[in-house]
Amino acid sequence: VFAVIRVISAIFLKDTLDAANNDAEQAVVERLQKKREYVEKLEAIFNAMDKTQDGMITEDRLSDMLSNPVVLTYFQTLDIDVHESAALFHLMDNGDGEVTLDEFIGGIMRCKGAARAIDQVAMRADLKALDTKISKISRALRHAGIVPKTP
Repeated sequence: VFAVIRVISAIFLKDTLDAANNDAEQAVVERLQKKREYVEKLEAIFNAMDKTQDGMITEDRLSDMLSNPVVLTYFQTLDIDVHESAALFHLMDNGDGEVTLDEFIGGIMRCKGAARAIDQVAMRADLKALDTKISKISRALRHAGIVPKTP
């Protein structure tokens, strides 16, 4: 009797685990689909901003677009809060003064939602490295006599 109950319990447990596994797989598929749809929306936004169709947008063009309340509202529906167009542009730009589609999508994806812990850790490491470099420059300037030594 106990053996039969254990077999039945094992069958129910196996079915439950299989169902949970299928739910996890389905959640992954749904999340990937949502990300793909989100990227497609970002591509459409970029293409609308790229009047010259050269695959680049400038800071001025981004600023012009973000001054439009309809565009701002659309960004907000995508969970992107963009109050400062210059800061957004410089976040996306690789330094050449123009933003490509890949830079745009990557930058917007970093801005979406709340800051992640890994982003905060990376920022802290960057600030620490910057502080170290500034300290070295300051010491070199003091040593060269360009900047007076502090007591």
